[in-house]
Amino acid sequence: MSLIAKLKGMAEYKKYLKTLVLSTALAFLMLYIAFGLMFFAKGGNALPKSFIFLILAIFFIIFTVFYQSKGKSKSKGKQNLKSLIKGLFLAICATFAFVAIVGGVKFMVYNGLELIGGIGSVISALAICMIVSTVFLTLLTPS
Repeated sequence: MSLIAKLKGMAEYKKYLKTLVLSTALAFLMLYIAFGLMFFAKGGNALPKSFIFLILAIFFIIFTVFYQSKGKSKSKGKQNLKSLIKGLFLAICATFAFVAIVGGVKFMVYNGLELIGGIGSVISALAICMIVSTVFLTLLTPS
């Protein structure tokens, strides 16, 4: 087997491994967000409101600066307003996801697996989340 064939096989292996790891990580995030929504439905409070506002402010600053640095145009005022709106929208989404993940972790720690339906239900939900995240990764990857 030539060196080029070995390197090509290794590159394919890394591609599969990268997709598997990324898909599994996204699946766990989706699973904990779902558990966080269950935690909120039961009346739980994942974080105090002051911490939620602090997280929102941090995400707002990060995403607004990201969009300001990304868009360079002549109409500075209009571009700044767009950056603020996009940054606020992404900050709200990221804050909701972060708080839901914290709520999901709390849900798993406090309630355990008996409320969910056992380890089999969690593994099945993780498998479904892995399939969905792989589909999302495939659709979002440029061809």
